[in-house]
Amino acid sequence: MTVRVAIVDDEKPARDRLRRLLADHADFVVVGEAADASSAVELIDRERPDLCLLDVQMPEGDGLDVLRRVRHRPRVIFTTAYDQYAVPAFEVRSIDYLLKPVSRRRFAVALERAREALRGGAPPGDELLRLLQEIRDVLPRPEAAAAGDERTPTRIPARRGTRVVLLDPAEILWFEAEEKIIFARTTDARLIVDRPLGDLERQLGRAFFRTHRRYLVNVSRIREIQPGEGGNLRVVMRDEARSAVPLSRRQARELRELIPW
Repeated sequence: MTVRVAIVDDEKPARDRLRRLLADHADFVVVGEAADASSAVELIDRERPDLCLLDVQMPEGDGLDVLRRVRHRPRVIFTTAYDQYAVPAFEVRSIDYLLKPVSRRRFAVALERAREALRGGAPPGDELLRLLQEIRDVLPRPEAAAAGDERTPTRIPARRGTRVVLLDPAEILWFEAEEKIIFARTTDARLIVDRPLGDLERQLGRAFFRTHRRYLVNVSRIREIQPGEGGNLRVVMRDEARSAVPLSRRQARELRELIPW
C-alpha cells in the first residue's frame, strides 16, 4: 500500500528533515508541502493525502485550525516543539506526535502506527477535534509566556486505553515508575503518563513529594506515616483502601522538613 503524505510546517529545515526521514520508507510518498495554515488547508483539500505531518503552531493558525477548516480529514501525525506535558495527549487512536528535533527511530515508530491506523478505517474526526480543543485549553497562552508566567497547567494528560484523560493534580494520589512506564494513580484508576517523574516533580513543585525513586506523592493526600518491613517506612494515603507507598530513609529526613512529624 502506498501512503500519500502532506508535510505542513512553517520551518523549511523541519520540512526538509521530514522529507529525508520519509525517504527511508518506500511506501510513503510526499504529495506536497505547506508553510502556513491557509496553504495547508488548500493542499490537503486538493491532494486528499492519506497522512499529514502537521505542525502544531504556525502562521495564520495552528493544527486545530487546519483540521477544522479542511473538507478532507487525513490521518495526522503531529510535529511539535511544545513542552512534554501537552504532547502525550496527542497519543490517541490514529494520532501520534513527534517532538522536535525528530529522531529517526521515533519517526519509524510513528509511521508504523500510521500504517496500522490506515488499515483500520476512517479517522475519528470528531474525537480528534474534541481532544485538540481540550489540549489547547491546558497549554500556556502566548501572552502569558511573554509575561514570564510560569504557572503549571491545571490538568495532567494521561492515557486510559485509547482515551486521553486530563487529570486535576488534586485527584492524583501519586505517580509511580514501573520500569520505563509512568503511571498516575487515582482512587479508582491507574493511568499512563508519558513524562518522566523528574519532569512531573519540577512541574508540580512542593505539592508533590518524592518519597522514593519510583514514587511521587501528593502531599495533601498523605494520611499517615507507618513503619514498614525491615525498619523502612511507608506513607499511607487518604483513600478508602488506605493505599501505601514506600518512604526511603533518605527521603524521610526531607519529608520531616516539609511536614514535621
